[in-house]
Amino acid sequence: MHAVIVGAGIAGLAAAQGLRLIGSDVDVYEQSVRLEPLGAGLSLSANALRALRALQLYDGVVAKAKPMRRLDLLDQWGKVLQTTDLQQVSRRYGHLAMAVLHRGDLHQALLSKLPEGTIRTGMKCVGAREAGDRVVLDFANGDAVEADFVLACDGIHSVVRKALFAQSHESFARYTCWRAISPGLPRGVDRAQLTETWGAGKRFGLAAIPGDRIYWFACRGAEITDDPALAGIELDDLKAIFADFHEPIPEVLGRTPPTSLIRTDILDLDPMRSFTRGKIVLLGDAAHAVTPDLGQGAGLAIEDAAVLCALMARLPIEKALREYDARRVGRARLITIKSRLYARVAQWHNPLVVPLRNFFVSNIPQHFMDRQLDAILDIAFDPIRTAA
Repeated sequence: MHAVIVGAGIAGLAAAQGLRLIGSDVDVYEQSVRLEPLGAGLSLSANALRALRALQLYDGVVAKAKPMRRLDLLDQWGKVLQTTDLQQVSRRYGHLAMAVLHRGDLHQALLSKLPEGTIRTGMKCVGAREAGDRVVLDFANGDAVEADFVLACDGIHSVVRKALFAQSHESFARYTCWRAISPGLPRGVDRAQLTETWGAGKRFGLAAIPGDRIYWFACRGAEITDDPALAGIELDDLKAIFADFHEPIPEVLGRTPPTSLIRTDILDLDPMRSFTRGKIVLLGDAAHAVTPDLGQGAGLAIEDAAVLCALMARLPIEKALREYDARRVGRARLITIKSRLYARVAQWHNPLVVPLRNFFVSNIPQHFMDRQLDAILDIAFDPIRTAA
């Protein structure tokens, strides 16, 4: 079977590895002319790490990551509102609970497993259509590629999804996010601790990554996308916005190179009823882009690849795709809803309400938090039956 993957991001590369394991002939088409280590950092939780193990990608990824022992939610003065003991979660699950790394390092670890020539760059997909039992993809350079099976991994603005799933709808989460990598580790920073600090309508997260660097993100509420007032914000402006936040946040911002700043209006996809159409299947953000609030965007993409490839190894393609829908649509809906709820609460900006929010968050019973965590992280994956 000849499978074509549109997009060489996390979903596309993970899926290519899975299809390679089960003996499929795979070509990946990527619109970028060069594959470069773009982006900032990301976290991979227990569910993503389990999926990586199923795809035989775990060792290469974890070698480039920093394991986390603790996740703290703080107020803007540094008081702990809530703590997740990731070592305890690791003991409960029997494996690593969370690791943080540069997005570019994750991309490189996935890319390194694929044979040379698997990826064709400079191939921007502009259309997709079904032609009998085949799928035809049209590209900006005039090429038309036929395939037995297509995996659309081309992100939240997926051309393939928009061509074939007219019901899909992107939504603005009403906040903007800045990300960057800061060199060096401020004094007193715990290398194995990830923190997120909540203020009024703004928040800041940071974690150490390999190479004595800090990955950080900063969020601020917004009413519209491409808000000119926010689009013009530079590093010095962020220093002023977060000047009243606890250390080491001001120091981390002071260490950050201005040219490293990445700004993104946060969008997600309204939950869809299906991720498949004929012999076309959506994976990753093309299927279920979620806000980054639960750190599950990359994780869901890797899950998709592990689930789909395990099913395709043992079922005819039509049955595999039906089962993929059955397993993934509800799972994605759950994460989408929980991520949206988290974002709304975290971005509350009324200074009269924020202390009440912080009080309730700090008093949530641990057993309730454990159940919520397990609903997101405690997912098993079928082993992938590899080709002889």
